[in-house]
Amino acid sequence: MATLPTFAWWVAGALLAVGSLALGRGVHDCAVDRGIERRFHVEILSQRGSEGATGLVMKYFEWLGRKAAGVGSVRRIQIQLQRAGFSSSAGPFVFVGLRLFATATAILAALLLPCLSNGFVGTMDAAIAAFSGVSVYRAFEIGLRWRIGGREREIRRELPYVLDLVLMILDSGVSIDQALRHVAGQIDQTSPVTAAQMKIYLSEIDEGLPYDQALDRLAQRLAISEGRDFAGLLKLNLFQGGELGPPLRRLAIDIGEVRLAMAREQVGRKSVLLTMVMLVFFMPVLMVALAGPAVSDVIETLGHVAHDLQNSRKR
Repeated sequence: MATLPTFAWWVAGALLAVGSLALGRGVHDCAVDRGIERRFHVEILSQRGSEGATGLVMKYFEWLGRKAAGVGSVRRIQIQLQRAGFSSSAGPFVFVGLRLFATATAILAALLLPCLSNGFVGTMDAAIAAFSGVSVYRAFEIGLRWRIGGREREIRRELPYVLDLVLMILDSGVSIDQALRHVAGQIDQTSPVTAAQMKIYLSEIDEGLPYDQALDRLAQRLAISEGRDFAGLLKLNLFQGGELGPPLRRLAIDIGEVRLAMAREQVGRKSVLLTMVMLVFFMPVLMVALAGPAVSDVIETLGHVAHDLQNSRKR
């Protein structure tokens, strides 16, 4: 019975020590959380505050696009924006709103200038304003098509190198996932567009998205038939097995043949344009060089004949 108070004191001391350690750890964790929160406010929220005006403008264009766009046009624009490299869900509405705003601004500016200078708007001024609005409206579609064409050419240029690198790493015995992760970290400088899409794919996988859905999204973002074939081969190999090397090699060869055919087509177009330039600029000079002496001789002969006729009349 005499040892019971001593044991109780030992238990109380142990509990006090554990409580002190827990209190110290809690104070330390609270200080760490406060530091993280402070850095978050300084680095993240300040950037959001600096982008607040841009965000509000984008919100306005998105609202305008949602009010004006139809379902069919939104779907078509969304596909075109994905092919151009813009995968945001609000992208189609922002595009529609921005296009309408720019068109309306061009029309109002074309009407306002003659109204301020002359005091009225004539028929020609209204026609110019309508032409300006149509031009701005079409300029958005033409710019988007140029962006799509340039991005597709860039991806088609990058894919053969990416496929060769994937094949070389797969031949070393690693898995497809490891090969893609290694390739995505090595092609930032040589293949920036494809590297960005592969990194998005890997981030989606790390966040828990199933492989089939992630590969389908990768095919949509690559937006060319060869890119969809690449994603389809990866998906087929992951879920059904089989050799991946021969199909990828054949795909790389097909991409090279497609690029060669496109280069030949562009050369054919350039030759036609060069012929047109020659007809417009060289043919007049050539005709003058060839027919100039003959015309000069004819004019000189006619002058001599006229002079002889005048002399005969004088006689």
